[in-house]
Amino acid sequence: MPFEFLAPDSAVAFAGSTPPRRSQIESEHIDQGANLAERAGWNVVADYGDPDRERSVCVTSVGVTDLSCLGKIEFQADPATTASIVSSVAGGAALELGSAKHHEGTWWCPVTAGRVLAVTQPEDTSRVLSAVEEAAAGAGFASVTELTAALGSNAIVGPLAREAFARATALDMRPEHFPDAAFAPVSVARTPGMVLNEGGDRYLHLFGAGYAQYNWTVFEDAARGLGGRGVGLAALGLLQGAARA
Repeated sequence: MPFEFLAPDSAVAFAGSTPPRRSQIESEHIDQGANLAERAGWNVVADYGDPDRERSVCVTSVGVTDLSCLGKIEFQADPATTASIVSSVAGGAALELGSAKHHEGTWWCPVTAGRVLAVTQPEDTSRVLSAVEEAAAGAGFASVTELTAALGSNAIVGPLAREAFARATALDMRPEHFPDAAFAPVSVARTPGMVLNEGGDRYLHLFGAGYAQYNWTVFEDAARGLGGRGVGLAALGLLQGAARA
């Protein structure tokens, strides 16, 4: 069965225009007063009407940002083949379970020894997907699937980000146990998920798209209880493609 329906890049123009790509919960953000902007063909939340305050909470407390626009590309094979693909497309990187690698704007995250998730900038998704498919074709049998529409993703940012996670998961996120670039497939808010420590009090939470509304509510509520709130991409400096995720 083909999985092109999971790839937003496969959308085609109708009546002379290509539909924007949208977060699974765009209507929720609009109800909360979001101002939308465009990034790489996506509708993204620029801010919720007070970008200065949103920047402030990311420095003093915790902000939650919908990053559904990030590309997600999964490939599976035997461990040796997977390692060969990663080395080919990620500058010779070698992955170890529990730790992700960052290369040219993309995070390479080992879910298992034979399964890797690449998390890309929205501008780079097509390029990275093509590179992975080419490497997989030359490395032997491997399955490559774009999961951008199947996985939601939120950034949890600020000095109280770990405290927000502590209200939703048993994962020990103290720096000595979950340092920069740490990656873990783990239950969050009693749903399957994955957590990546991008460094600098910034974490990426990935989850099934069907849980987008639920996870947004869980973490925005946790943030507000800590003096934080939902924030737009402007607060993180991500509107112009400057993301590190």
